[in-house]
Amino acid sequence: EILAKTPAIPSGCQWGIFLRNHDELTLEMVTDEERDYMWAEYAKDPRMRANIGIRRRLAPLLDNDRHSIELFTALLLALPGSPILYYGDEIGMGDNIWLGDRDAVRTPMQWTPDR
Repeated sequence: EILAKTPAIPSGCQWGIFLRNHDELTLEMVTDEERDYMWAEYAKDPRMRANIGIRRRLAPLLDNDRHSIELFTALLLALPGSPILYYGDEIGMGDNIWLGDRDAVRTPMQWTPDR
C-alpha cells in the first residue's frame, strides 16, 4: 500500500532509500502520546534522545539482534530504488550515548575489532 501511494518520479530517476540516516529520528510530527511510546520503546535513556527525536544507530535500535538487522537490510535491498547504508551499519556498529548532540551516532568507523 505504501509503495502504491509513493509519488511518481521522473523517468530515469529512482528513490534513494535508507533504514537510518546520520541524524536523529525526528518525532516532531507525532502526537505527545506517540512520542512517549517511541521514547519508551527505542530511547529509554534520555541520552539516546536529541531535540525532539531519537539519536541511535540501526543496530542498537534493533537491540543488536543480528536476525532483525539482516531482515531489515534484506528488505532495504529488495525495495525499488538505490539502497543507502550509513557507514557502520554494514558491520552493526553501535553508538556512544555519552557523546553530546548528534556525535553519538557520528563516531569514527570501527576499522578493527579493538575500537
